[in-house]
Amino acid sequence: MKLSASLYAANPFRLAHSVAAVAPHVGSFHIDVMDGRFAPAFGCDERLVSGLMRECDVPIDMHLMICDPASWAVRFAGLGVRSVAFHFESGVDVEKLAVEIRREGALANLALRHTTPVEQIAGMLAAVDGILLLTAPAGGGGFDANAFQRLASLPRNLPAIVDGNIDQTHFDRLRRQEVDLAVIGKALFSHADIERQAQDLAAAASCREQVD
Repeated sequence: MKLSASLYAANPFRLAHSVAAVAPHVGSFHIDVMDGRFAPAFGCDERLVSGLMRECDVPIDMHLMICDPASWAVRFAGLGVRSVAFHFESGVDVEKLAVEIRREGALANLALRHTTPVEQIAGMLAAVDGILLLTAPAGGGGFDANAFQRLASLPRNLPAIVDGNIDQTHFDRLRRQEVDLAVIGKALFSHADIERQAQDLAAAASCREQVD
């Protein structure tokens, strides 16, 4: 299991420092875009994403928590990000948007709120490259007590991504349920020494032994 560092939780006044500190220890950076309707507003634009891609070679994963993801998904995919996750609950044509995202060279992942039954997307799985399961309410909140039960119902033939108030206490169960990527925010960026915390979390996620 690899980790993705959620910049939503990073100090915006020390963003460049935070990115440099954790980049060697994570599999990707996770960037949320929230429109104030689908989820509480959070600003992130193409300029920030392009700048981040110029400054480091760590892959970028976009997560669009917006009501109308189609045009934004294609625009971010065109910047060269690794993947774009968009929400089933937005009502978008999943198959069509996935094709458009792939045409721009990115992976298309389907995201679900923590309250949406996994069974509702059963007929759409052939159209996407992975599933992002929110394990907390969109925009913040406690870890969903039903998250592991919902994870157990995911198909094993697609990469599984979990996002939402995840910390090290969840790692063992997430690995047992074959989660591929765990998004880490507060558990990483609220630490006094985020570089050492990133190193420790990455080691715990992959079961590597710590070497002091």
